[in-house]
Amino acid sequence: MASLNITSLLKHIDELRVFLNDQNIDVLAINETRLNESISDQDVKVQGYDIIRRDRSTNGRFGGGVCFYIRSSISYSVRTDLDSQLLEIISIEFRKHNSKPFVITSWYRPPNSPHELFAHVNTLLGKLDSENVEHFLLGDLNCDMQSKDVNSSLMNLPELHLLQVL
Repeated sequence: MASLNITSLLKHIDELRVFLNDQNIDVLAINETRLNESISDQDVKVQGYDIIRRDRSTNGRFGGGVCFYIRSSISYSVRTDLDSQLLEIISIEFRKHNSKPFVITSWYRPPNSPHELFAHVNTLLGKLDSENVEHFLLGDLNCDMQSKDVNSSLMNLPELHLLQVL
């Protein structure tokens, strides 16, 4: 699995197609897709992958959005029960024969968003914890790790392991 902030999927779709063709990635989460209803799934199709997307729909603002590319041979279901009107987020549950299910969530938090959004993510992750489901949170959180507000909000997330990209 991998995560990528692409800052306009349509603009970079040819590069993404080459990248996925050259890499052994089963699940790719993408942030800042900047897609809307005028762009079809066919416009951003990658051979051998399904696309699951959630375009930004807040107040007619442009930008944002999240999606997953999942290798077509993989069994999955979209966890719509984990959707939130406040968050740009998608959660996918994967089930493999003779294995426990697990969930991968991709979240895009726009810059300068209120820190209270972390509490909403914490609620979502708490629901998965109560189901005893292993889960992974991928995305672009756009936060200053040295800020006291952000740091305390992040540390309240259950079993959080952060990978910082500079």
